[in-house]
Amino acid sequence: MSQAHIRIWTELPAARINPNIYGHFAEHLGRCIYEGIWVGPKSRIPNDKGVRLDVLAALKQLRAPVVRWPGGCFADAYHWRDGIGPAKSRPETVNIWWRQNDPNSFGTDEFMRFCQAVGCAPYICMNVGSGTPQEALEWLEYCNFGGDTTLTRMRADNGSPEPYGVKYWGVGNENWGCGGRFDARDYAKEYTRFATYLKALDLEIELIACGFSPYGGNPKWDNWNHDFCHQMRHADLIDHLSIHRYFARGAATSFSDAEFRAVFGDLITLEKDIQATDRLLGYFYPDRFVGLIIDEWGMWHPSAVVDNGLEQESSLRDALLAGACLNLFNRYAHRVTMANIAQTINVLQSVANTDGSKMYLTPTYHVFDMMRSHMGALVLTQDVQCDHYESHPVALSQKHPVPELSVSSSQSGNKVFLSVVNQTLDKDIEAVVQITDGRIASVSGKVLHADDPRDTNSFEHPKRITPKRLKVEAGPEGVSHVFQAHSFTTLTCTLE
Repeated sequence: MSQAHIRIWTELPAARINPNIYGHFAEHLGRCIYEGIWVGPKSRIPNDKGVRLDVLAALKQLRAPVVRWPGGCFADAYHWRDGIGPAKSRPETVNIWWRQNDPNSFGTDEFMRFCQAVGCAPYICMNVGSGTPQEALEWLEYCNFGGDTTLTRMRADNGSPEPYGVKYWGVGNENWGCGGRFDARDYAKEYTRFATYLKALDLEIELIACGFSPYGGNPKWDNWNHDFCHQMRHADLIDHLSIHRYFARGAATSFSDAEFRAVFGDLITLEKDIQATDRLLGYFYPDRFVGLIIDEWGMWHPSAVVDNGLEQESSLRDALLAGACLNLFNRYAHRVTMANIAQTINVLQSVANTDGSKMYLTPTYHVFDMMRSHMGALVLTQDVQCDHYESHPVALSQKHPVPELSVSSSQSGNKVFLSVVNQTLDKDIEAVVQITDGRIASVSGKVLHADDPRDTNSFEHPKRITPKRLKVEAGPEGVSHVFQAHSFTTLTCTLE
C-alpha cells in the first residue's frame, strides 16, 4: 500500500471557485436535445411544457449553474429566427454538421424556459461562420432589451414580456474549424466587429471569444491564441477566452491498463494549456481580467460517431477523469471562470442517458453531485505528497510523472471540502490529511468505486456504480484514510 500526505492551509485561500466551472453543454446533436431534454408538451413521457421531468430533476439536484446552447458546430449554421413563434410555422431545417433534420421545436424561448426550470444561467453561442453581426444583434435585442420594439413585442407574443437577461454570449464556436476556418487574425477582426455592436446594445453581457487549445505545446496551435489576442487589443470587448479539450485512450469499456494510466497523463497537457493561456491573457490584458472558459471537455471514445449521434458507454474511468478535470479547474480558479462538460444528455460524456420514458444516471453524474460543495467555495492552498507513475501524454515528446492522487480542497464557513481521485489501477493509498490551522471536529465522506474501472451503469443496472457513505474519523494528527484504487472520494471536514 502506498503512503501519501495531504496538507491544507485554510489561512491561505487562493481564489473563489466560480460555480460555473460545474457547467454543462447541450447541442442540437443526436439525441441530446430531442429525446434527451425535449419531448414536446404532448408526449406521454412526463414533462413540463415539453421538457422531460426526470432530466429536470437530475439537473436541479446537481444545481447545474449554466448550460451552453445551441452548439457546438451547430451554432455556426443556426439561424435563431427559425426557432421562435408557433411550432407549426417553424421550418424544418437540415443540421449540416450532424447529418440530421431539425424541426426547430426547441428554440430560444424553450431553452430559456428550460434554464428557468433548472435554475441555471443560459449561455448562448452565436452564429459567426454563416451569420452576421446584425443577426446576432437582433438575437440579443430579442432576449435582453427592455424597450418597446418589434422584436420585444415578438418576444412578448411568444410568452415572455420581460427580458430574459442572458449574460453569457459566445461569439462563434471553433472558428478555426467548423465555425468558418478563419485564421486567428481574421477571426479577431470578425470578433471585434460583432462585439462592438453587441456591447453597444447591452453593457451587462459577458462575451466569450473562441480560442484554440494548444494540446501540450504544439507551436502551430499555440499561435492561434497569441495571434488573436495580439490582433484583438480592444480589452473592453472581451470578457472570456474559451478552449476545448477532448480525451481518447482506447475503447469505452475495453481499454488496456496502459490506456487507463495514459488518460490521466493527458491531463498534463490540459494543465499546460491552462497555464499558457493564463500567462497569455495576463500579458495582453494587464489592466482587465479576462477569464478562461473550457466550454467543451470530456471523453470522446471511438464508438461515438456521427452515425450513432455520438453516443457512447460511460464507465467509472470516465467519471474518474471528470473528477480529475474538475479538481484541475478548481486549482486554477484564479483564471478559470466556466467549464461545460460535453454533453448533457445521451451524447459523449453525458450525465444521464434516456430511452423512451426510461433514464439512468452515469457515473460522471455522481462525480458532479459529490463535488457540489466546491461551488462558490474558496479554493485552498494545498500540498500533496504522493508517488507518481510515468505516462506519455498526447502531443508531448517525453514521458512525464503523473501523481497517483488528484486533489482539490476548498472552504466554506467552518467546513473544508476535499475531493480525491486515486488515479491508479490497482494501488490503495493510505493518506494523512492535515488542516494546518484548525482542529477537525468531525468528518464525513463518500466514495464512488467499482471492482473494475471498466464497469458502467445501464438501463438494466442503473445503480451498479453509485456513491457509498464512508465512516471516517479524525485524530489529533488529522484524518487518516485509505483511498481505494481507481476510486473517487469526497471528504467534508468540520472544524472546531
